[in-house]
Amino acid sequence: MLNPERMLPNVTVWIAARNEEDNILHSLSAMNALSYPKEQLQILIGNDQSDDKTRELVLDFIKDKPHFQLIDIEKTINNQRGKANVLANLYEHSTGKYFLISDADVKVNPDWIHGMIRNFEQDARIGHQVGVTALNVGSMFHAFQSIDWLYALSLLKKAADLKIPLTGLGNNSAVSRAAYEATGGYAKMPFSITEDFALFHETIKKGFGFRNTINLQVFAKTQPIFSMKEFLHQRKRWMVGALQCPWWIVLLLYLNALFLPILAAIGIFFSWKLAALVWLIKWIIQTLNVLPVI
Repeated sequence: MLNPERMLPNVTVWIAARNEEDNILHSLSAMNALSYPKEQLQILIGNDQSDDKTRELVLDFIKDKPHFQLIDIEKTINNQRGKANVLANLYEHSTGKYFLISDADVKVNPDWIHGMIRNFEQDARIGHQVGVTALNVGSMFHAFQSIDWLYALSLLKKAADLKIPLTGLGNNSAVSRAAYEATGGYAKMPFSITEDFALFHETIKKGFGFRNTINLQVFAKTQPIFSMKEFLHQRKRWMVGALQCPWWIVLLLYLNALFLPILAAIGIFFSWKLAALVWLIKWIIQTLNVLPVI
């Protein structure tokens, strides 16, 4: 944790919610259990025109918790849509020195805020911070998603340690007020379906540093994708952001996506033993990379 002798900074948490009646109370209960002093904490829930019981559930939960506030999203800022527009609206109500971004289906741990703001407090040049999120596992499909997710986060961590800016993480990230306002925020950025990627790179363009942390303090859990249609839509969204990375990153992504066809070509035109060896080497490298995260 941060030095308890120092005055802790005011922090604002942003949560975008649209039709989240099945998840929102789990998320808010975790937020209510945060170890951060409530006097320095502001939790804003943006209700994005939900037509289920999300709004009613939130209002009932926060009625005796003044550090929580429900914001009904009624205006569009800078032609933004979806989560980007929600965050643009929430910024206008924010009092914190740092903005922490979560989702309505995410459960954070009690020390989450302490872990997420540590690097900011130690180095004022840091503008963006990413935590680590795993998936709740209820089936083999979910387990594969969770491993895939953690593997991707471990690669992002290694890239960040090498000062290679790739992307942020929309459900477990933070940005300093100074960095957000330097970019102009979502009120100035062009719309992007990968709003986390856009904010991250605008922050980097303004000369701020970034950190990607993997430890129990910044650990959170979220819901998996339940249908193949949603899964493919999620991956399409991710690829839109990934294609904006440097060309050599895009090349590596394509090679990874085409790994099985390449493996089959090696087996057909050269040797199946060679193909098996290539697969084994890749499996070992990926396993060694993801095991410390799991």
